[in-house]
Amino acid sequence: KESDDDFIFREYKVLNKVKENDFVTSFYLKRNDNKKLKEHKAGQFVSIDAIKDGANKGAIRQYSLSMKPGSDNYRISVKREDKGIVSSYLHDNINKGDIVKLTNPLGEFLLKENSNRPVVFLSGGIGVTPVLSMLYKAAEEGRDILFVQAVLNSKAHTFKEELRILKEKHKNIKSAVFYQSPLESDKILEDYDHLGIVSKEWLLNNMPKMGEFYFCGPLGFMKHINDTLKEIGISKEDRNYEMFGPSKDLDEI
Repeated sequence: KESDDDFIFREYKVLNKVKENDFVTSFYLKRNDNKKLKEHKAGQFVSIDAIKDGANKGAIRQYSLSMKPGSDNYRISVKREDKGIVSSYLHDNINKGDIVKLTNPLGEFLLKENSNRPVVFLSGGIGVTPVLSMLYKAAEEGRDILFVQAVLNSKAHTFKEELRILKEKHKNIKSAVFYQSPLESDKILEDYDHLGIVSKEWLLNNMPKMGEFYFCGPLGFMKHINDTLKEIGISKEDRNYEMFGPSKDLDEI
């Protein structure tokens, strides 16, 4: 349960900055006082205060933690948004060795504990960040996993190599990658598995029985997934999601 202490902003040093693709950059962070990090629960986020001066000083944003729970540093993977004040600042101005301010991990989009049911993770675009952290947790628990990633094409495909390594290590992971608009150089069954959207027919043919579903991404993607799962007969309790932005009930949109 969150405490008042979890909302306090503390100084963190950027240990590394890694460009994941044309749109996403990851930042690896550790407390500047070298105190042990609070272990996050798979699916949680941190609030970040990075802009130190100018008209946008103090602008706060939330970014999901995209690494394995229990890691000795935090990782946020930030997509540059066209009008994103903080995302653009992080990409352009924050580098290895710099100091930013973070809260402790927060949020209630969590992988359910004490469950051995099969689990399905579905992500659209940068929505992959919280479910990747959940994937690490579920893989170690030995649960049967289907990891579904929907992206535009290889230029926007985040964590491709990381997923490959995870699948080699954990044989309980199955995955499917959908490209909506592949580049001419993108090769099916090499760079991606399916063209287009995650359809009702595909889910019916591939999802496990009695599965739990976790999904995150742009609103249109999430609305489509929620409506499709609802139509298939997946209960509200087994449809778990997080909104990037103001929280809404997808059943009422």
